[in-house]
Amino acid sequence: MYNKNILFVISSLKSWWWAEKVCSTIWTKLYEKWYNIHFFTFYNWENLYDFKWKYYSLNEKLSSNIIVNIFKLLKRAYYIKKYCKENNIVTSISFMEEANFSNIISKILFRNKSKTIVSIRQSVNAWWSLYKILIKKLYNFADKIITIVKEEKENLIKNYNIKKEKIEVVYNPIDIKKINILKKEDLWENKELFKNNKFTFINIWRLTYAKNQELLIKVFKRFNEKYFQTQLIILGDGELKKDLEKEILDNKNVYLLWKKINPYKYLYNSDVFLFTSRYEWMPCVLLESLACWLPIISTDCSTWPKEILKKNVKTFEKVKNASLEEYGILTPVYNEDKIFEAMKKIYLDKNLRKRYQKESLERAKDFDIEKILEEWEMVL
Repeated sequence: MYNKNILFVISSLKSWWWAEKVCSTIWTKLYEKWYNIHFFTFYNWENLYDFKWKYYSLNEKLSSNIIVNIFKLLKRAYYIKKYCKENNIVTSISFMEEANFSNIISKILFRNKSKTIVSIRQSVNAWWSLYKILIKKLYNFADKIITIVKEEKENLIKNYNIKKEKIEVVYNPIDIKKINILKKEDLWENKELFKNNKFTFINIWRLTYAKNQELLIKVFKRFNEKYFQTQLIILGDGELKKDLEKEILDNKNVYLLWKKINPYKYLYNSDVFLFTSRYEWMPCVLLESLACWLPIISTDCSTWPKEILKKNVKTFEKVKNASLEEYGILTPVYNEDKIFEAMKKIYLDKNLRKRYQKESLERAKDFDIEKILEEWEMVL
């Protein structure tokens, strides 16, 4: 039996956000193994992930003032150290740079004696210059740095002078047992969409610039003109929702649905997952699609689809054509013609779909929470 006190530091526990979702999956399983779980957040939202454990929030307000944010950075670091000392925290794990900086500063400036682990959830190349400077100056002070892709580990070593021995690659987890239960729930609220005998492409993600759903809709409209017994379902919410709604007004075979508590039953009842992102960090939805036996078409964007869909990644050079990998199809980013080509290939080739369905679940097991948790426990 374990009695270690573990602190998770994250900006918020807002539901439907993916870093928070991964964090939720990890802490739930650690709790089941008798770890004492604590949470420290900066912001407090109405809709939070469910949890049963000790929770402390600074309840801050968002600000774009640089002076205010520098003060907040130091304030957070102080309170992280204070919380760790008062609650005998053995390990303090932070998620995303906003939390990572304060976690490390609590160690450097305020002498936090807890083991400090920072978890990078996206490519640091996407951050602005100040963040990149802080990453170079601060991250070597952490006890461990967790990246979720091999490509990012190489990037940190080569371009940010991070010590190789500090970095561990631990993939994002999925809970296959939970997904297997939820994916078979009844689709009562949208059942008619899946009873019209149409071939269903599906996309689930936040409706943002990075996810590039405008290209997704554009390609599908062109595809649907030739193969009219097809439909596209987009499940999610975000700042581009109204813009995307305008894009689909003239097409009755594109459905933009509100985010759902249980997305797995939608994946399980679809035919192909279609992913057209400009860039990514670690798209958990691809893992969840694999667990739902769903063939995948994905852009080869930075930094992770290739590591999911290809068995042995030896080079991170981007594909130039629609490439049939072991666990799905990769296409170049932004290339409408190559995405169309991949859609046509998988739509017309029933044997290819069956092959990917067969391989999907086996690949998903590589990311199951029970396996990933063992890797987390090794660094705690």
